[in-house]
Amino acid sequence: MASTARKTKIAHKDLKYKHDPMIRLYERTQDWLQDKTRPVLIAVGVIVGIIALYLLGSWFFSSRDTKAQAAFAQAFEKFKAPVIDPTGVTSQTGVYYTDENQKWQESAQAFEQLASDYSGTFGAVANYYAGVSYLRINRDKGVELLKKAVDKNEQPTTDLAQLALAENAVVVGDTQTAISIYEKLLKSTNVPAQTVQTGLGRAYEKAGDTEKAVAAYYEAAKISRVTTSGSEAEKRLSALAPDKIKELPAPNPLANAIP
Repeated sequence: MASTARKTKIAHKDLKYKHDPMIRLYERTQDWLQDKTRPVLIAVGVIVGIIALYLLGSWFFSSRDTKAQAAFAQAFEKFKAPVIDPTGVTSQTGVYYTDENQKWQESAQAFEQLASDYSGTFGAVANYYAGVSYLRINRDKGVELLKKAVDKNEQPTTDLAQLALAENAVVVGDTQTAISIYEKLLKSTNVPAQTVQTGLGRAYEKAGDTEKAVAAYYEAAKISRVTTSGSEAEKRLSALAPDKIKELPAPNPLANAIP
């Protein structure tokens, strides 16, 4: 009896598979898939979630860049706008100003707002343009913003901001600071060597060191005399050391040096 009883104790799972062998195979397969594929489905869900977040993030930053570019374009339009005599307003198209201070004030504020709203490259470039604009109306604030642009260490903006600081230092008579910056910029690949050499010549000349000024002007004029910087260097060289002009190579009208 005990043996018979044990035999009659058939598990419910075994009963489920006592019919057609094909049905038993199908049901066993379904149970196996349910147990084995659950981790796979979870992993797929995680991957899909990551992709969705990536696409959403890409859209956000793309949208943010688009807005930053639009804001920069509007600010730059103010920066490059001409200042004209009020009597010529009727013949002027596009953005223009009749008051120079107003132009630089609006340009500076637009770029300053851009720098506040966006970081990274846009922030560095905005600080540079805001600084250059403020130099015309508020020199201290202009220097402050240019130094921020330098600290961002975003090339070529950092070197261009250094150049603006050096030129400002010459204007205010801080020739030693200007010379120090110009000499560092001689190694730059972002600022034309001719521009730096001409600026260095101005700084040395203002500091009273004619010999070094002549040397810097000579190096600038030697690169090319058809650019703005080269022409200035040649003129100053003619005034300080006329004999050095004879040592310069013949002017090359096809030179493409950046002024």
